[in-house]
Amino acid sequence: MSARMGARATSASTALVGLATLLAALLPTAAGAAAGTGGFPQPLWSDTAGPVALSSPTVATIDGVSAVVFASENGYLNVVDATTGLPLPGWPEPVELAPGVPSAIESSPTVAYLDGPDHPPSIIVGAGSTYVAQQHGGLVAFRADGQVRFTFHTMDVYNEWSGNSRPGPDGYDEAVFSTPAVGDITGDGRLSIVFGSYDHHLYALRPNGKLVRGFPVDTEDTIWSSPALHHVRGKKRQEDIFIGGDGSGKQRCFGGFVYDFSYRDGAPRVIWQHCETQTIWSSPAVGAINATGNPIVVVGTGFGETPPYLPGSNRLYAYYARSGKRVPGWPVRTAGPTFGSPAIGLLPGGTEPAVVDTSWCLSCAGQGIGSSVVYAYTGRGRLLWSEQLAGANDFSSPVLADLTGSGVNDVVVGSSAGLYALSGVDGSFMFQASEAAPINTCSDQNSVVVADVAGSGPASGWHLFESCGGPRQVNQIGRLIDYPLPAAPAVAPPWPEWRGGPAHSGVANAPFARG
Repeated sequence: MSARMGARATSASTALVGLATLLAALLPTAAGAAAGTGGFPQPLWSDTAGPVALSSPTVATIDGVSAVVFASENGYLNVVDATTGLPLPGWPEPVELAPGVPSAIESSPTVAYLDGPDHPPSIIVGAGSTYVAQQHGGLVAFRADGQVRFTFHTMDVYNEWSGNSRPGPDGYDEAVFSTPAVGDITGDGRLSIVFGSYDHHLYALRPNGKLVRGFPVDTEDTIWSSPALHHVRGKKRQEDIFIGGDGSGKQRCFGGFVYDFSYRDGAPRVIWQHCETQTIWSSPAVGAINATGNPIVVVGTGFGETPPYLPGSNRLYAYYARSGKRVPGWPVRTAGPTFGSPAIGLLPGGTEPAVVDTSWCLSCAGQGIGSSVVYAYTGRGRLLWSEQLAGANDFSSPVLADLTGSGVNDVVVGSSAGLYALSGVDGSFMFQASEAAPINTCSDQNSVVVADVAGSGPASGWHLFESCGGPRQVNQIGRLIDYPLPAAPAVAPPWPEWRGGPAHSGVANAPFARG
């Protein structure tokens, strides 16, 4: 690893901690209230947890129960009954890469049927955080009952927390910020767990925790991005890997890469890649967003590079998944960096899926650097609408769901100021909220999840689950909040949670990974 690579990663870590300090200054009440505004339902229940920053909740069926799976910076993975908020048997469990020492979690937990649809699902989560120093990173997979299925250690290549670090081991394996995605990348009918790490490598593991042949892939710099898995070539069900990564000199790239890896002849091969002159910390989303009907990869740029590497900054890019060619009308310019993952789905009045994403406002009117913006674009890159939010936000990702039962989709998204619902028609605030008065004031740097909870009575039906409050520099206590939706969606939500679904494939309308 070059000295430049070490500087890149540590400057990024310093930037995140610095942003947390900014959020604390801007939002002294960031812990926030769970109560809804006058027009949004009150919470059915809420619970406290360790600090929650970037890890998003997941809803899945565990042991026949609708469950919310969420993690926090205290290093614990929680699985609770969606109707009550009470832990399921065997939970919570520490995510340990060293005996007796839980590691802080920023990756989101993924739920997949690693043993096939006739067996209970497994829960997989990455570990490690730039907000919490001197802890091991890696990945841990659990069985549905809370027993550890396997533990995977990444490599120790540098100090990921020190702004003055030098290349070389510091005694701690590097973090897995990337949320694991599960799919069949080899075409042999078996599932693989795919994720990136700060140790510069892209990994793929079998359900037993062993490396898929040909992995890991050395990308020569840190990976913040979460992979999207989608079939575009190869065997019938084989899925390519689309992911972003930093670039600090590889092939003369200073900024970041967008990759398409496909498994061929017993190893992953780069089919296409793009070097953009800014880091790619965003996680790609894949969907058919224009009249061609072809899958398209949409991803944003981060803020890891400073001048003169600015031409790729504050952009959302779109590439055809098969060829890697840029989609006409893209990239589009945003008001600032885009860290999260775009959401893809139909909005009112459209016949083709739209792209919705968030950006931190570095060039916005009003509150400026202390605010955020949400954009909705057509597949051709035409701006449908935008809306400004209070609170700095380069992290939170939107979800799309029909909130009124009218049969058209709306947008739910957070910022460090709290939770917002926006009309899919024009981006206007819903449920008597406003820019200065969100649904609640619990700091959101992740995504909510909208899900249909099985059962009968007031605790069943459609709900919104929010895990919020942190990072720990803002608030030492995180919260999990259960809101019943104002109305049952009349259409299935096209993007109901982070990365689209419990297997976190990053693909619009992707099915549950069942093997």
